[in-house]
Amino acid sequence: MSLLSQLSSQVGDRSEASNLRVVGLCLEDPILLKEINLGLAEDDPALLGDCAEVITKVAETDPALVVPYAAALSVLLLHPNTRVRWEATHAIALIAGLVPAMLSALMPILVRMLREDQSVIVRDHAVDALGNYAATGAHASECVYPYLLEGLTLWDGKQAGHALHGLAKAAHYLPARQAELIEIANIYSYSDRPVIAKSAKELFKAVTS
Repeated sequence: MSLLSQLSSQVGDRSEASNLRVVGLCLEDPILLKEINLGLAEDDPALLGDCAEVITKVAETDPALVVPYAAALSVLLLHPNTRVRWEATHAIALIAGLVPAMLSALMPILVRMLREDQSVIVRDHAVDALGNYAATGAHASECVYPYLLEGLTLWDGKQAGHALHGLAKAAHYLPARQAELIEIANIYSYSDRPVIAKSAKELFKAVTS
């Protein structure tokens, strides 16, 4: 029985239980991810989403195992199916720190997703990917900085918490922007949304510590 045939959409499982079982198998024997990677080239959106979800769940435990499949994931970032996009973007965000050269190349796509994608979840993961890329060094932080600033206000600030979190990761590499970052942290620390206020405090601590 092939691994792909055991995924949720293929066995009529409306939950993620079948996918999680496959995740466990892949963590025990990472070579099985090669078959999941083949599934990323399938036409069926449900199967694609399952495969991307498996890779995302594996990346949550061990991102390095997913790095060989980064290119296949990147192709799915602009897929018309929302679930496929959010799983692929989530996986890319989780491995961003391990593939900085790829993230540099993907920046235009991630920025486009931040600006245009109708899915809040997809935009969240796109901002997280940018923030995790920023954490890889000074050059990445400078490149990503203006887009994280955009993320504070686009879509009525729905990605502000994620953008602040990304700025906190970049702060160490942006000493010349310390005053600006402190001002941003102070402004958002008064947000009536707890997640944003918490991220603002995280940014302030990152800048001042």
